[in-house]
Amino acid sequence: MLTKTRAFVLKEIKFRDTSTICTLYTRDFGRLSVILKGGRNPKSKLSGLFSTGNLLEVVLYKGNNRNLHLVSEARIIRSPMTAEPDMERFSAIYRIIETIRNTTGNEEKNIRLFDALALTIEILCNTCQNTDAVVAWFLLRLISNMGFEPSIEHCVMTGRRIMAILEERPDSALYLFYDPGGVALQPPAIHSRQAWQPLPVPVYLLMHTLANTDILTVNDLDVLPEESQQLCDILQNYCSMHSDNQPPEKNRKIISQIRSKEI
Repeated sequence: MLTKTRAFVLKEIKFRDTSTICTLYTRDFGRLSVILKGGRNPKSKLSGLFSTGNLLEVVLYKGNNRNLHLVSEARIIRSPMTAEPDMERFSAIYRIIETIRNTTGNEEKNIRLFDALALTIEILCNTCQNTDAVVAWFLLRLISNMGFEPSIEHCVMTGRRIMAILEERPDSALYLFYDPGGVALQPPAIHSRQAWQPLPVPVYLLMHTLANTDILTVNDLDVLPEESQQLCDILQNYCSMHSDNQPPEKNRKIISQIRSKEI
């Protein structure tokens, strides 16, 4: 089947003399592997397009029950290499790549997640004041769309509004629980240290703001770099913990199909 879709390049490896095998995260098919026959030949129309981190529009031959699909055409939509070299941007995009590779399964369609990814890459490839805040915005959407969104508004243990707690006691200690996923006050002693991580109040407030903010306005926020970096680390740990305990890939595909029908 010849089909067109948008795709984000997660990985590229050389194959034989002039070909390339790439791992893509696509809008219509989720994560899949493709082959670019002769793609490393300078005369190929695909040469140089499938660099890691590029957002593309691709035409491919999608075969049922195949592990490798053939790319026919492609064009670049966004690339981190089009602007001046920026190590913060590259670092942010590779953090996103690593998280997607660790949390998604093969051919698990998730349109909402892809659209959030495409918006994030567009912001990162343009003028970006705080790359970590943009990455944190994306990680919150990834967590939500993968089905393990934490309770941010209410304490996962008592049900009380977190903001109301902070109004009464601004110096409260907050924690992010892995299971059940959500923010809570200091955990009881019976909880294992592996079941939660500290969540400083300023970092929680940033998380709360980003969860309710359009990505186009993230650059307008007055954000301390150290807080956005800490939030990224916390959210990535949360993603890693849940990806390590995800159901088998077959079950995740069923969940993804159900979620895609809700869109």
